[in-house]
Amino acid sequence: MPTNLPPEYFEAEKRYKDASDPREKVVALEALMATIPKHKGTDKLRADLRKKLSKLRDEGARRKKGGGRSDLYTVERQGAAQVALVGFPNCGKSSLLASLTNARPVIADFPMSTVMPLSGMMPFEDIQFQLVDLPPLGHESTDGWVSGILRNADMFLLLVDLTDAPEVQAELLLEYLEGWRIPLLGKREGSTGEPIVRPKALVLVPTKFDQPGVPEALPDLRALYESQWPLCATSSVDGRGLEELRSAVFAASRIIRVYSREPGKPGRSDAPFTLLKGATVLDLAELIHKDFVTNLKFACIWGSSKFDGQKVQREYVLQDGDVVEIHTR
Repeated sequence: MPTNLPPEYFEAEKRYKDASDPREKVVALEALMATIPKHKGTDKLRADLRKKLSKLRDEGARRKKGGGRSDLYTVERQGAAQVALVGFPNCGKSSLLASLTNARPVIADFPMSTVMPLSGMMPFEDIQFQLVDLPPLGHESTDGWVSGILRNADMFLLLVDLTDAPEVQAELLLEYLEGWRIPLLGKREGSTGEPIVRPKALVLVPTKFDQPGVPEALPDLRALYESQWPLCATSSVDGRGLEELRSAVFAASRIIRVYSREPGKPGRSDAPFTLLKGATVLDLAELIHKDFVTNLKFACIWGSSKFDGQKVQREYVLQDGDVVEIHTR
């Protein structure tokens, strides 16, 4: 019986054959399986690939027990916050990652061009956010580990293609997150039942804003979602909306930047410490050095205080841009 394999199958097959590392082969094989249509003509092919996948996973598990490399399906957090890119095939996730960071993902017109997590650092003023590109949602072979990464991320960029029913895409993506019991900050917070992770910040990102006629789709999206989450339409082709998106990520992240200052010395540190809104002097002291927690006497604040150098106690709530001078016993 003919298999009638689509063109993207052969692209994915080439990536699988070119992969040398067993961990890369697992991801490439999962992506290959996702391209195969489900009918009787592909039953044997899918069964053979499942056997290969099972064998590769067993090899990976043995390597991990033997002290091998870390799990493929985790992304070590870097920067001020980890931001996961969420969307369906060909919504522009890889293009957006390439536009905002120095990462060089595979960008293609066929589905599943992203077969493994790929991260890049997005600068915003004097800090950086880690953007993580992931395979599109809706594929049984990858949804399991993708949902695991989403649970560990700090926030999401929810990408919807303005040329293809963006309201439907947005609702389906939100249903996936609700089904995985990943709560969101905003009006849907708590709607997933008892959450298994803390609520995530979200920015809705309509893509392909450069295409003719697509701005007409924006009013409906704004009416549906802008009261719940920030919305920033972008184009990776002409750069529209990219700088606004950087600012939207920072605002939604609830990150504050706090600078340290050595007692008796002028100036401040060049690189800020990053904390969540609501953080106190004690939280900063713990971040700088664990010994400061027990030895903290008081702090002096420049920025949000009533006057420069004001003496405050450990419970003082810090604001973005504060300069803090820690005094210990």
